Amino acid sequence: MFECSRKPRQRRKEARPSEIIAAAVELWKERGFAATRLEDIAKGAGIAKGTVYRYFPSKEAVFEAAVEEQIASTTMGRADDLRTANANSEEMLLRYFENVRAELVDSGSFIFLKVLLAEGHRFPDLVRKYEDLVIKNGADVVRGILRRGVDRGELKPQAMNLDPTLVMAPAMMLSLWGTVFDGIQVPDVQHMHHQHVALLLSSLQSEAI
Repeated sequence: MFECSRKPRQRRKEARPSEIIAAAVELWKERGFAATRLEDIAKGAGIAKGTVYRYFPSKEAVFEAAVEEQIASTTMGRADDLRTANANSEEMLLRYFENVRAELVDSGSFIFLKVLLAEGHRFPDLVRKYEDLVIKNGADVVRGILRRGVDRGELKPQAMNLDPTLVMAPAMMLSLWGTVFDGIQVPDVQHMHHQHVALLLSSLQSEAI
């Protein structure tokens, strides 16, 4: 059970936003977004409520910052690594799926999707923010991989017409698994991703390869 009664204590100011975010995420896992108040987050972080307002004007702002810190920034960093990698299209796609698994499944960041599935209808701005920071960025990475494959002669030109969400589908499904099917064994992620990439390449791979 997450402890919410820690006494306020001195700490480096630059560490406070991350501590506030960490406390909020734990409380969302336990209570949900709507039932968690800013004063609850403050207690969980061991600080006064007024201190939270120095960094975040609202609970929604904490959520946006949490998505940015725990998913978007790391995902964009790994996307940069993909863009500079010396690998073929198959390796690039597999690396992409591995990154998604690490960020959304292994790290427990599926809590953000859980919040949006349960309460997104009450907080449409959060849904739009998640789409901008996570879904659209993911689609851009996939487009980049496909474009690179076409430019290198590894993929047919038709690959550029493929909807990136079709490529992302297994990653999106697995990120939802811990939310919708909590307690049910997760499929063999690596095997699923290899099969999906094989299916994609069977129709997209250039005949010259």
